Amino acid sequence: MRTDASIVWGMAGTFGVLGVVFGVLGVVYSPVALGVAVPFGLAGAVFYLHASGRLAELAYRKRRVSREQYEREQRRQSRQRRGRASGRSRERNRGRAGRTSRDRQTAGGVAASGPRREDYRVLGVEPGASSEAVQAAYREKARELHPDRGGDAEEFARVNEAYERLKDD
Repeated sequence: MRTDASIVWGMAGTFGVLGVVFGVLGVVYSPVALGVAVPFGLAGAVFYLHASGRLAELAYRKRRVSREQYEREQRRQSRQRRGRASGRSRERNRGRAGRTSRDRQTAGGVAASGPRREDYRVLGVEPGASSEAVQAAYREKARELHPDRGGDAEEFARVNEAYERLKDD
């Protein structure tokens, strides 16, 4: 990963220097060189913003999401691209089509009965919490992790399954 960052820093420096050189040439010799200096300077600025990480900050500020949500979405999209590129995503999901959430809870063919400690942990409530507390925690987690709002789909599914088990009891 270090080589990618050093390449971007090198490009930022190169375009920045070219922008300055053509800018000076434009002032000293010909204004036509200023027309060349502007694109080089802009390219250098964009590469600098990217290498320093400020470009990502501007992107998530523009979308009005938190940095954590932005980074979570980027990781999810990266995983999706890797899965599509390797062709494994279709193979992984092929067997899931007809299964219900109860089927996914089975371990070795034995269905899990009732809520587990992990369900309480996923929702962030104490074991034995009231149904109102469970519902309030579920709504808060669902709002935070919903894929339409930049959340992770796997975590959202985990929260839904935990809530389904806890609300039945």
